Amino acid sequence: MKRKPQASALILLFVLMVGSYLPVSAQYYDQKDYSPLDDVRYIAVGVANREFVPRPTNSLSDSLTIRYNRIMPMISFRQGGGELMFGYSTYELSGSSKSTIFFGGRFGTEVPIAGRRPSVLLFPLQLSADYTKAEGVGPSKEDFNIASVGIGAGLKYRYYTSSIDISVGIEELAQYSTEGIGIGSGFSASTVGDAVVLLKDIGVLDGTVIGYRFRLQTWSMSESKFNYRCVSHGPYLGIMF
Repeated sequence: MKRKPQASALILLFVLMVGSYLPVSAQYYDQKDYSPLDDVRYIAVGVANREFVPRPTNSLSDSLTIRYNRIMPMISFRQGGGELMFGYSTYELSGSSKSTIFFGGRFGTEVPIAGRRPSVLLFPLQLSADYTKAEGVGPSKEDFNIASVGIGAGLKYRYYTSSIDISVGIEELAQYSTEGIGIGSGFSASTVGDAVVLLKDIGVLDGTVIGYRFRLQTWSMSESKFNYRCVSHGPYLGIMF
């Protein structure tokens, strides 16, 4: 089967986002009163309580829609203002075992808008991309198999010293979505929040990371059978290196 032009474009854009992140972010950080997280790098593992349900506009009957509420193990990697996440889980649907995966990334910068060290209010600007697959009860073409790419912005508060770094933020993402199999496309809106504590003098290597993330994502597709909503939230623990 030939690769769809939309899917190829999404993959190309995602690669360009990763490759271009570091030089782009360096252009913003020229304020001496603010120390960005350019030198922070960590890997983390965690879990997310993930609820996936059809939206009221979904055209499928109840017997054919995908529904699950499961704990999803996740692994993530962050360097500076870029982060990649991957999660996998299984669930029961119509008496059969099904699988679901999530892969996402955010890349960008944070512009200080108020305050001075150690307490700063920031304006994050992000490029984002994600892919969600959830198996349905019919043939593979009926699976939820959607990739999205877009932009986002929000607000973030950060308190940081030489030994501890605490941040709490929320962002709104607007993305173009396309089906992995088929010719459909649409729109995805996400609300993404996280709270992170970096303990630089505690733990192994360069320190310990304790975090909690939240994500609310909805899809509005040209084929309304793919109109779903997903809420995901949970803690994670990481090591800086």
